[in-house]
This record gives sequence, C-alpha cells and structure tokens, in this order.
Amino acid sequence: MLLTAGERVLLHLLAYWNAKEPPEAITQLGISDAARIRRSHVPRTVKALAREGHVEEREGRAHGRGRRVRLYYLTESGLRRARELVRALEAQPLVADAGPTTLGAFAKAAGRPLLDVALAVDESGRYRGGAREAGLPAFLGRRDELASLAAWLSDGPPFMVVFGGQGMGKTALARRLLQRAPRPYAWKDLRAGDTAATIFAAIAPFLEERGRSRLAEALRSGADPWDALAADLAGPEVLLVFDGYGDVPEEIVEFFRRLPSALSRAAKVLVLAQETTPSYCRFHDRRAVESGHVAELHLRGLTMEESRELLGNPRIAEEALRRIYLLTKGCPLYLELIRDGDSDTLRARSRFTSAEVNLLLFSRDVVS
Repeated sequence: MLLTAGERVLLHLLAYWNAKEPPEAITQLGISDAARIRRSHVPRTVKALAREGHVEEREGRAHGRGRRVRLYYLTESGLRRARELVRALEAQPLVADAGPTTLGAFAKAAGRPLLDVALAVDESGRYRGGAREAGLPAFLGRRDELASLAAWLSDGPPFMVVFGGQGMGKTALARRLLQRAPRPYAWKDLRAGDTAATIFAAIAPFLEERGRSRLAEALRSGADPWDALAADLAGPEVLLVFDGYGDVPEEIVEFFRRLPSALSRAAKVLVLAQETTPSYCRFHDRRAVESGHVAELHLRGLTMEESRELLGNPRIAEEALRRIYLLTKGCPLYLELIRDGDSDTLRARSRFTSAEVNLLLFSRDVVS
C-alpha cells in the first residue's frame, strides 16, 4: 500500500505520543526499523515533518541507552494528522486468504499494528504477509472454552485470566472470541521493559477515540492516571486484553493488582498468562477466584481427533498419531509445526531433542 515516508513515521509515532520514558522506538534507529525507511533517509523525513509542525525533535536518553540521542514526538497537529491517517487506513478494503475485509478489521483480528499490515498490502489490495506472519494460527475445538469466555463477557466478574503453556492457543482463543464479541476492545502485548506508564499510554488512545479523554489528559498534564482511568471506564462496555503475562516485574504485578479498583461493571479485562507464571507474579489469589472477583480458565491440549485434523493427514496410522499425541500433549503450536515440517522452529520452541523432532516428522507421514 502506497504510504509516504512521512505518513509511515506519523503512524509509527502515534503509538508513543505520550510515553513518559522515551523508548528506543522514537529514535532514528527505531523509526527506521518500524517505518521501513533507510536510516540515512530518516533525518530528512523527520525534518520535513517538523517544518509542517507535525513532529518536534528533542534530545534525551532512550530507555536502555546510555548516551543522549535525538528523540521524536508528535505535536498536537501531528497527532490529529496521524489519527486521520488511521481512520482512512482502517476503512481501506483488503483481500486476505479468508476473503475480503478491511485493513482495520484484519489488523485487529491479527493483533498486529495497523502500519505493519498496511506495509504488507500490495497495489491490488491483497495482503501478502502470510497467515503465520499475520498471527492467525489454526483454530480447532475449544467450544467449551469459547462458551465460558462468552458467558464471562456477558455476565461475569471484571477480570478473566486464561492460563496456558507455550503454544497452547491462548492468543488464538482470544482472537476467536473477539471476532464474536460485540464490544470494542484494546489489545496490549506485554513486553520486556513495559511499565505502568507504557500500559497507560497504550490504553489512552483507545479510550480517547470513544470520547473518554480523561486518561489522555492526565498523562499530558502529569495528573494521577488512576483516577482518570476509573472515570473513563465508568460508562462504556469495553474490553482490555493483555497478552504475554508471565514472569513480570513487580511494577506490572502491582498495576494489575490495582486495576480492578478502576473498573466499572461494564468494563472487562482479559489477561492471557503463562501457566508457569511464578506465584510471586500472580496478581490475584485463590480467595479472589472463590469470591467471584476473578475468573480463571486453564487451557489444556487438543483432543486426539482434533490433533489428527490439525496435522492434516486423515489417513495417519493410529500408532503414529498416538506417538505424536503423547509427545506433544495436543499442543496446537507443536502440531502445526509438525504439519508444516518446520523442524528448526519446532526444535527452537520446544524441549524436544533432535531425535524426537525427527521421529515426530516421520510419524506425521505414516499412513494406515
């Protein structure tokens, strides 16, 4: 999709418009990587945006860097222009493998930044990123789990925590729910280096688009964000989704411990957490579950029949299928990698030995 270098920079910087701790993403290197602009072309691009009044340059230390570097922030004019671009892009028609849709709907379903998806659309309007790159894993079964999440969303406690091992399908389950959920949602992938400030910054634009601007104003003025967040969440039926919760720092644990106090009955929070999350990182205890303040859902592996379907070999020998099932325990990620013959990724993403990987790939093709 044709976007000028300046438009790419504006779309990229929109995600960091009110970040209190400057991230690497707003340096020249970060802009070059995300907007796919040559590093040597970034200075002239941001200077042109600065002349138009859309960007201002400051000097400071980006998170994780020792020396001072140039940092780039959107001005009020740049913020308005970036949001205009977002609205226009979201409405753009797009053709994916599953059929026609819009760029905005596809980006939400894939859980990817709008700019990333836009840069993977060709001149004919077809997405060329590939299903795996788009974050759309295979989805099988999970009817009971989907029903539980739908019931929670309709009339459950403010918090739901979905626990599951690596590759067990937490993200795929949440995305399938969101395809059916009637309420607006914001998705935040938790990453190393996240703080309470970065989470507030991720939530604020979503709420502001819905006419709830107190959090955004608090972040700009340095006021208490918690009171502002509670005010913004007092009315609308919204869903906040946080993916990748696990061995997180104490500041993040404390954020989630405090978040329920800011929620109205209408607002919901869905947290996708690793089953191996240490006890000291869990922001709720058994009493919170038993009292009905927090709901939990623990994902297990697929059934043997679902595993057969995901492997894509309906004639696979029963003994070979049992062997694969016993080793993988029905983990969708492992089954998908076996189906695709991706031995390198399977070895990297699991604890299987090379001999076990070879056995799994061999078993995939054994027919009765």
